[in-house]
Amino acid sequence: MKKTKKVLIASALVLSTFAAAKQTWQVNAAPTDLVVNGNFEELQTSSILTYSGTPSDMEYSNWYSEGGGVVSYVGNNESERSGMLPANKQNVWLAQVVKVKKNTDYVFSAYVRTSLAGGSGILQVLDANTNKIEGIDEVWTGGTEWKHGTVSFNSGNHEEIVIRVLKWTDEKDTVSDIYKSEVYVDDAKLFTKADYEEYQAKQETKTKLTNYIKNSDLINVQSSDILKNNGDTYSYESGKFYYNGDVPAVIGEGYGENAYGLVLPENVEYNSLKALISGLKQNTDYVFKVYLKHGSDNTGTVTSINALDGTSLFKADDNIGYSGGVTWKEYTYPFNSGSFEKAYVDIYKYYGNSTASISDMRVYEKAEYDKYLEEIKEEEQEAQDKLYTEVWRDEFDTLDMNSWSYQLGHKRGIEPQEYVDSSENVFVEDGKLILRATKKHEYTIHYNADGSDIVKKYDSGSIATFGKREFLYGKIEMRAKLPKGAGAFPAFWTLGNDFTLDGLVASDQGVGWPMCGEIDIMELIGENPDMPGTSDRTVHGTIHNGLTEDGDKAQTNTYTLPNDETFNNDFHTFSIVWNPDTIQWYVDDNLYSTVYITDLDYFQKPHYLLLNLAAGGAWPGFPNDQTQFPMDFEIDYISYSQTKEQKAAADKYYATCPTISGVKDITISSEDELQSLLSNVSAKDYNGNDLEVYCSVNNGTKLMWNGKTRTSEIDFSKEGTYEIVYSTVGESNIYTREIATLHVK
Repeated sequence: MKKTKKVLIASALVLSTFAAAKQTWQVNAAPTDLVVNGNFEELQTSSILTYSGTPSDMEYSNWYSEGGGVVSYVGNNESERSGMLPANKQNVWLAQVVKVKKNTDYVFSAYVRTSLAGGSGILQVLDANTNKIEGIDEVWTGGTEWKHGTVSFNSGNHEEIVIRVLKWTDEKDTVSDIYKSEVYVDDAKLFTKADYEEYQAKQETKTKLTNYIKNSDLINVQSSDILKNNGDTYSYESGKFYYNGDVPAVIGEGYGENAYGLVLPENVEYNSLKALISGLKQNTDYVFKVYLKHGSDNTGTVTSINALDGTSLFKADDNIGYSGGVTWKEYTYPFNSGSFEKAYVDIYKYYGNSTASISDMRVYEKAEYDKYLEEIKEEEQEAQDKLYTEVWRDEFDTLDMNSWSYQLGHKRGIEPQEYVDSSENVFVEDGKLILRATKKHEYTIHYNADGSDIVKKYDSGSIATFGKREFLYGKIEMRAKLPKGAGAFPAFWTLGNDFTLDGLVASDQGVGWPMCGEIDIMELIGENPDMPGTSDRTVHGTIHNGLTEDGDKAQTNTYTLPNDETFNNDFHTFSIVWNPDTIQWYVDDNLYSTVYITDLDYFQKPHYLLLNLAAGGAWPGFPNDQTQFPMDFEIDYISYSQTKEQKAAADKYYATCPTISGVKDITISSEDELQSLLSNVSAKDYNGNDLEVYCSVNNGTKLMWNGKTRTSEIDFSKEGTYEIVYSTVGESNIYTREIATLHVK
């Protein structure tokens, strides 16, 4: 839902904005899990610390183990990892010390699974000295399927507790399933009771995936479950695996730490492994996922999926189905069940004598799996959003001229549009900014400095935040609907604040393009049959930088909508996440490009935003008879947010910036008064030393005065309004800019 609240920041200079604007960092109101890394997804076995024997040595946020707890690449519900207590050990545990509030109700929960049916793990809540707390019961849980266990308790007088998963047997026991079993633990969490109820209600609505290949993680598989194929596929049993040839496949290394795989032996050509897929719905789309690796680059496998009668449901072709390589790689193969409820997967070593390893075979219903992935994406986005505080947002209830200025006239290349400030081409309607390209009633001519000319056939809109708002590190996002067709060329982008504005600022008072740096958050070049690479379905994300125009070092990537959708069909979000070391591009929260910028000074300084709609040019080509006019670029909102880390990095930059003071709007009536534009303006570096201040005056389309000469191109015989751009430069060529308005009367 669109937010209605606007966050306003003073417009004179963004340097003062960052210093003066009070930041209220967002408090996470969602259920708060007190266990750190309870899903083990970011951990390795080396991350689990060995218990010293002294409880007070345990520190917050770490997992500790006694007896050899490890990380395993066997997780619950498609998660990748879990904690594991190894087989053939007594009294082994994983534990974490957690801060709690006194006299508060809590719930400790975890998923537990064991490799043997009689195995079990114990969920415990202990005091800070790892002693049992009177009145808090421990919970035994286990079995070969993941089971959810909970311990509900009141913290009483405790401010620290230890949550622990224990595998315990009598010291003399070396034969029971408990002793021989591995114990896996995942999604260990600790909530207040109220937060747990909210968390659990949400969990109950989440998709639970069903894997139609039983025992595919091999935790519960014995060598007796790996059978020689007798050729009768109708005799295949769920949870067992079948090999061709005289040498059996064996249980060996799997994908990731402490995981298992099936290994087709070396020196045996043309052997294969088969597994039953059972419980399928008829005429339903599924995906088969598997990790594969090979003993040498000279060995390869091919995957097929067949019904029990041999009907092919998935067959390899030139694009998919063949695999090779000596490192683990995940493969995904789609198929439809047709009229069948059972099938089998066949992974066949079609060349080479080295081993072939197979790990973590899964078959999911595609619709269910797609829903699961969407939920994961939403969770990740929610988690990311909680890290950000919105600094500025424009909902376009009106065109806020404290944030935006019009760009006017001819701006770039051979584009055939002229940018105007007409309400026909730049306007707000129903809470959306519309940039509209229209056909001119009469063509005009733009003459270039080299004597060439460009016929201007269209009017359109372009606005920028130069001098009013600037941006350094954070998330910048736009929600918009884009135009389509030949010549359509909308853009949402940034330029460095030291840019000379295509000649509106004197060349010695800034830097040109691409030395200023450019970030194209979104560009689209509409479908044009005469221009290769154009599309209404694809947007481009790019950076430009370099010392000269001929030396532009562009880095670009693209995102294409699926299913023949176009960006004109509906609104989409386009964003970047800008950090000191990377810029990442997103469409609808889908990451599609990352560029590393640590050594690129062009992107370690403030930039300003631009929105424009071009109607043709060298890259997109030009409108044709099918291009629809008027052509609209509709912007719903633009937002700018920062994490604490991004804000700290920006603050560090601004702490060493020069400052300009004394800037204000001014009115003059003659050329003799031009020097007064600088008389009350001063600048200092961050150490308080005086710096020189420069200024340029423009009318929106032309530089009228460079701040030095006695005369200008300003017509003092009539009233007019002009923009003054003040500049100063400090150490390391760090620019600070401010703008003011010049009135001529």
